[in-house]
Amino acid sequence: MLCPAKRTGVQRGRDGRHTIPAAFTAPGPRDVKTRTKDKYRVVYTDHQRLELEKEFHYSRYITIRRKAELASSLGLSERQVKIWFQNRRAKERKINKKKLQQAQPGAAEPLSPAAPPLPGPAAAPPPTGLGPAAPQ
Repeated sequence: MLCPAKRTGVQRGRDGRHTIPAAFTAPGPRDVKTRTKDKYRVVYTDHQRLELEKEFHYSRYITIRRKAELASSLGLSERQVKIWFQNRRAKERKINKKKLQQAQPGAAEPLSPAAPPLPGPAAAPPPTGLGPAAPQ
């Protein structure tokens, strides 16, 4: 079924997402692209993900030369490799943040509104007159 809004050969799949027929995609074993709204999302093959992950574990930041080599060997654009590394670093930060919060369970929880107020200068009892007088 052709998408009525755009007659470009983009089709809507069973799940409601737009898909691109094989005639409109570059040749490849699993070159699957899905469309959500107006953006295309490439689904990487297992081999591509494995090689990208290996490279990421070697170095979190990829050099220009290595990016070109990796893109060429995996059949991806340099832009895809660059963005994959950016997204992977963001994922790493998210994982590390979650681990840190789990290691310190009390530090990440905010005070609830029903919690009693903490004692402070306003809640301190008045002086009893014992001891030295405070300067006024």
